[in-house]
Amino acid sequence: MNDLRIGVIGLALRGSLGRRGPPSRRGLRVVAVAELDKALRERAEERFGARAYEDCRLMLGEVDAVLVLTPDDTHADLACEILRAGVPVFVEKPLDITLERCDAILRAARESGTRLHVGHNMRHMPVVRLMREIIQRGDIGRVRTVWVRHFVGHGGDFSFKDRHAEREHAGGLLLQKAAHDLDVVH
Repeated sequence: MNDLRIGVIGLALRGSLGRRGPPSRRGLRVVAVAELDKALRERAEERFGARAYEDCRLMLGEVDAVLVLTPDDTHADLACEILRAGVPVFVEKPLDITLERCDAILRAARESGTRLHVGHNMRHMPVVRLMREIIQRGDIGRVRTVWVRHFVGHGGDFSFKDRHAEREHAGGLLLQKAAHDLDVVH
């Protein structure tokens, strides 16, 4: 069987997901990356062993699926275009920042008949996996209640810095952080 050829769009904040693969398994190979930042793009061939593009549309003919790891408010435009081209898309949480834009992605997937995957990456973090193992083994007894206490100190800078501080680029603290917390609790 041939490897599934993966394209990665966005190498900055979530680019480490692309280095590990989506999710890391045999049979997946990153063959193309797209990044607007020239410095990141120039290092992409060395880091990934993949061809690098500024325009993600140029990679679509050489990939079997695409990971969209760009800022949250850019997911809909990219995902819709890729889905309409018939290429399966994996979007890291959240799908986008508004219901209308999320609906547009779902509509593009349905109308094109192309697969769409939305992922939460925290459930695969070693600390979260260890917590799950401890609970499943019964090391701490039967869990009846879960308390999530999220410290957003640093003067609010921890979760709302850079683009996340601007309403047009973020969907609020519930979407940006609590979605991960709820997924981990589940």
